Amino acid sequence: MSPCMGTFRGDAVTEKRRRYYRAGNNGLYATDAILDSRPALIPVRCAVVSKRHGLRAKLNGAQHLVAAMDKRTVEPDSAPGAKRVWLKGNRRPQFRFSRRAQQYRWTSGVVSDLDHLCLLKRRGLEATGKRTKNMTNIRTHTIVGLGGASYYLGDQVEFTLSCSYGNPGRITPAVVLHADYRKITADFLRSEFERYNKEDDVFQHDFSRNGVLLLVSNWDKETTPTFFRLISQYLSLLSSTIVLLDERRESLPDGPYFIQGVNLFQAWRLYSDTNEVFTLPVISAKGGHPYAFEPLGLADSSGLYRAIAVPSRLYSPPTPERPLNGLRITVKDNYHLAGVYSTLGSRSWTKLYDAQESTAVLVRQLLDLGAVIIGKTKMSAYAGSEIPPEKTIDYLAPFNPRADGHQGPSGSSSGAGASVASYDWVDLALGTDTTGSIRMPAASYGLWGLRATWGSWPLEGIMPGVPAFDTIGALARSPDILKRFLLSGGQPGKVITPRSILLPTDWFPMGNPGQQRMIDSFVDILKAYLNSIYWPNYFDGYDSYDTFRQEFQEKYGFPPYTSPFMTKRWGLCDHISKEQRDQGLREIEVYYTWVRDHVVKEGLEDNIMVLPLGRPGANYRDIVPQPGAEFSTSAYDPIDFASVLGLPQLVIPVGQNAFESRVTKRTEYVPIVASLTGPRGSDESLVNIAEEAIRKAGWETTVLCGAYAFEVENNERNAKHVGPMLKL
Repeated sequence: MSPCMGTFRGDAVTEKRRRYYRAGNNGLYATDAILDSRPALIPVRCAVVSKRHGLRAKLNGAQHLVAAMDKRTVEPDSAPGAKRVWLKGNRRPQFRFSRRAQQYRWTSGVVSDLDHLCLLKRRGLEATGKRTKNMTNIRTHTIVGLGGASYYLGDQVEFTLSCSYGNPGRITPAVVLHADYRKITADFLRSEFERYNKEDDVFQHDFSRNGVLLLVSNWDKETTPTFFRLISQYLSLLSSTIVLLDERRESLPDGPYFIQGVNLFQAWRLYSDTNEVFTLPVISAKGGHPYAFEPLGLADSSGLYRAIAVPSRLYSPPTPERPLNGLRITVKDNYHLAGVYSTLGSRSWTKLYDAQESTAVLVRQLLDLGAVIIGKTKMSAYAGSEIPPEKTIDYLAPFNPRADGHQGPSGSSSGAGASVASYDWVDLALGTDTTGSIRMPAASYGLWGLRATWGSWPLEGIMPGVPAFDTIGALARSPDILKRFLLSGGQPGKVITPRSILLPTDWFPMGNPGQQRMIDSFVDILKAYLNSIYWPNYFDGYDSYDTFRQEFQEKYGFPPYTSPFMTKRWGLCDHISKEQRDQGLREIEVYYTWVRDHVVKEGLEDNIMVLPLGRPGANYRDIVPQPGAEFSTSAYDPIDFASVLGLPQLVIPVGQNAFESRVTKRTEYVPIVASLTGPRGSDESLVNIAEEAIRKAGWETTVLCGAYAFEVENNERNAKHVGPMLKL
């Protein structure tokens, strides 16, 4: 199947034989070629020099378009074998250099001599030179449809072929394949294409049909005829052309590509964000800076949803030096990325601040290890706990794909959880966790979720909430992905072998009434002591945004909008003084020391603790919760235990619970999760312990995308009797 090209340029192109001008250091040289006959545009491969004004176009290996001149002679100086050629053109729009403004302007005049020559890049308009100060960059996007899927072609030319294949204006699918030429047969090619199709969601068999196959090997000229005889029949069935490349000179990654003219481009597949997960899809910024991004402003083919671009997994297989190669990651919208906006879920925040100038340190570390950042995900405003229907105001909350598709998303990392639970083309979601912002979405979406040990990862470039509790978090469908992420930290975690598994009796009532009463008495006095520990949460949760509120008021003359929920939450700070906040931090240290030495027994028994998490049944996104306490006033709570103590907490999807949906009028399933916490630094050990326990039991460790976290079968993971069948 031939690809169809869709671009933002609608002018028709006809073909005509013209002169092909190759620029060298001493001028232009002419050969014959089939050229694009768009007025005044003549392809040139190298740099052109204007000696009078010192203007020099960049030589970057890509084909360029040069503005033609009106009946002017180009002197190739004294280049050996050079001859004088003519460039002819009519009166038409051209770039002209204005000496007064010292910049290039778009005019309707005619370029009159070589001093005014400038380059027009094939994907955008760009002129470079010592006298150029202000230049407008025009970025175009090329979208290709192939086999029912859409693909994005970026600006980066991966390779330049010696000649074009077919019509120069046509975009042709291509496949790059490395192999030992002595092993290449029709069966070998067929099996490799099958492997590509199985391992990579970007590749499809249409790339190998009616296109170009670039075989990279250490070719022996004497065996090449034999090679062609062996695979000629297979190639004729595919209607494909073969190009042989020498691996001693070329290092192209395997995978799917597109050819336009003589240029080879990577194929990035476009997916639809049907569950409204992303605030901003991103791609690497033009210019090749490794830590800079720009928004991908594209809709999907229906026009209803944002389009997200992902690269082929074949381009970057993991290596010891780059273990995260090809790992597709989304980041919560409080992680800053250079070149794009951070919204923090607030229209007021977005209105006040420009695009960020630097990228979060953690994201830079992951990029260095090969990770691919594909977009920023939605979050509750100011990393609060806003959830639908009545609390999320500025931006539509993402949709939870589980069960009937109308379950609540939880927050504040709501988009992070939705991205991994909804789309199998997302591998890992990064978020933050202060008092449950990773753990609650992990429970609602049925994912592996990790609140990292406090202070174990850099937070520079991530908007703080409550510094005493803030840490990063990650969500994934499998423990393997979480471990790949943890191993990228560069620091070995604490290896623990727990002697005991603790179940706090206040949260898991014991069967002995007398023992429970004794514990109840102790817990009552413990609660009274721990109330002050929660003061830093509300004080810092408000104080962290003082600068924002002040700058917004100064610029616009009125305070920033906050939802009723966040207004009430920030109002809790009114009765907490700085002295009380500091007292709470001191008491946290006392509390932590006691838990470390007498409960977890760090370094001695390294006990782990099971914590309750999640809901037993339906949690509809369109139902307003019953009135009650929205905000905790004590740190003695299962969701705050790890937050206050700086401990890691792991969420493990273990099953799903049945309920009768009022939306679909049938039995649906919501996830059931378990949760573990342990000593500081035991993040990786918690993942290993949970994974091995599940594997040993014969349970599946990887959850599914979509409505079901696990296949619905007659087994203990589909817990029809965990609670009463809910009819809501």
